[in-house]
Amino acid sequence: MLNRIFHQQLHPSIWKCNRDFSLAIDLTLIPYHGQPYENKKEIVRGQPKSGTTHFHGYATVSIVRDNRRYVVALRFIEYGEEMSKIVRWLIKRVKALKIRIRRVFLDKGFCSKPVFKVLQQHQLSYVTPIPVRGKSGGVRILFQGKSRKTTYTFNSPNYGHYTVEAVVVKRYSKGRYGRHQSKWFAYAVAGLPTNISPAQVFELYRQRFGIESSYRQMNQVRARTSTRNPSIRLLLVGLAFVLFNLYISLRQNLSAALKQPLRSPMRFWLSLRRVALLLSRAIVRLWGFADIVQLQPCWALS
Repeated sequence: MLNRIFHQQLHPSIWKCNRDFSLAIDLTLIPYHGQPYENKKEIVRGQPKSGTTHFHGYATVSIVRDNRRYVVALRFIEYGEEMSKIVRWLIKRVKALKIRIRRVFLDKGFCSKPVFKVLQQHQLSYVTPIPVRGKSGGVRILFQGKSRKTTYTFNSPNYGHYTVEAVVVKRYSKGRYGRHQSKWFAYAVAGLPTNISPAQVFELYRQRFGIESSYRQMNQVRARTSTRNPSIRLLLVGLAFVLFNLYISLRQNLSAALKQPLRSPMRFWLSLRRVALLLSRAIVRLWGFADIVQLQPCWALS
């Protein structure tokens, strides 16, 4: 039902324009403290965060259009579920919506041979960062010289050897954030133009960075709960993404209605928090709210 709502929320201009869209596939893990509700598969494991290694996991796919990102599909993740299965489900969902795919940007958590095989089966172009682990070996052997295109072979005990096209990029901080040093980035790529430079690949992948901000904004309007029921938690996450999509559509409609376009440095008056506040006031006017009765005396300390 949530995915049907995402479909209905897409701006009409998306269906009118004759173009392909870039996709951003990502995972969000929300910390969970407690025992599973019914099944151990409800809880996934991850790096320590907020004092726990147990999470409820959600996979999303968003389309990127004119620097605006719309969530089009959401999926609950179970423990032990293969990333390739998740990616296959999300891609099929997007194709069922008749959305043409130009390129796929993935989080580094999807960097594995089975995922690359799924993307190859669908003949999709993709860019995904290669995770850097340890202090030596692995992809670090490519971090020398200048930015360049090359190849990299994954050696996995579960999936064996697999070679992909790779792009390594060396970026200099140039004093930003008080840093004066260089940093290396590595990407597994496929289907990109032959004349694209490593620096252009770096800037191309930056289109996905807005997804991180969308998760941050989603958490701004996500209702908190103490229930262990994963269905209710999924509902609250889905409704938060619904509010986010609504916010993006409102901004686009208001920007189009203005006679003069907004300047980039100007802060737009309609924020996500303001949309949530307006909706909460409308709910109070429609249904009212219950008065809180203090059953026990409350002592004021001075």
